[in-house]
Parts: sequence; structure tokens; C-alpha cells
Amino acid sequence: MSTSHTSASHEDDSCTTLSLPFEPRSVRVARKTMVAELERHDLPQRLIDDAELVMAELATNGIDHGRANSHGQIDVSWCLVDDVLRISVCDSGEATTVEAISFNDYSVRGRGLAIVEHLCDSWRVDTDGGLRVTAELRYQRSLENA
Repeated sequence: MSTSHTSASHEDDSCTTLSLPFEPRSVRVARKTMVAELERHDLPQRLIDDAELVMAELATNGIDHGRANSHGQIDVSWCLVDDVLRISVCDSGEATTVEAISFNDYSVRGRGLAIVEHLCDSWRVDTDGGLRVTAELRYQRSLENA
């Protein structure tokens, strides 16, 4: 599995982007890589757990419903800015609507964006140059984590 990884060059700017193969096993790579990095920042465990689930949902949706870029990849990123963790997944797909849908106890699929909507403070879709879904989780750093 080929992986391209870039991190911000400044120590105080915590942004990471991975370009991963457009295949289901890349979801696990994205989750595990992000979690390991967030743990190194000594962030609250609840934030890390929520972020892992959000990344899994967004990356899975990208692979299930999107399209690979010209290099056969999907891009995933996360960025810590002040008290916000921003998670983003970008593929080369197109969509007329991307929204959380209603589901019931018997629905087999369709819970992903509803989970994202529930866990995140905000999420949005950008269709310039492909399809990018970005979700934001706010958190409060403890004094010892500041």
C-alpha cells in the first residue's frame, strides 16, 4: 500500500494530510494514523474517540460513494487550530446533495452522516475540485494540556 504523508512544517501548526489508495483498507490507515498523532498531542480521550469515528465515517463514505483522484487516491486530513479539530476527506466525486438522511432501527446503511452530524459542532461540503467533506469538533484543552 502506497501512502503519501505531509505534515505542516511549523511545530505549532498541527495539520496532516494523507493521500491513500482508493480502497476500503485505507479507512483503517487514516483512522489509526490520526489517532496516533492526536494521542501524541495529549488531547482528551473523548475527542480522540469521536474523531476516530468521524474519520471512519467520512473516509468510508468517500470510498463507497466517491471517485479516486487521477493518482488512484483519496485525501484525508486533520488539523488542530486553537480549540478545533478539523477533519476533512476529499475525493474526485460529484454530488448534488450530501446530507444526513433519516433512518430507522432496521436500516442497514445510511447512518454515517447522521453520526457525524451528532458528534460534530459543524460539517460542510465543498464541491470545488472534487468533493470535500469537512467536519469540526470543538474541545477545551485542560490547563496541563495548554
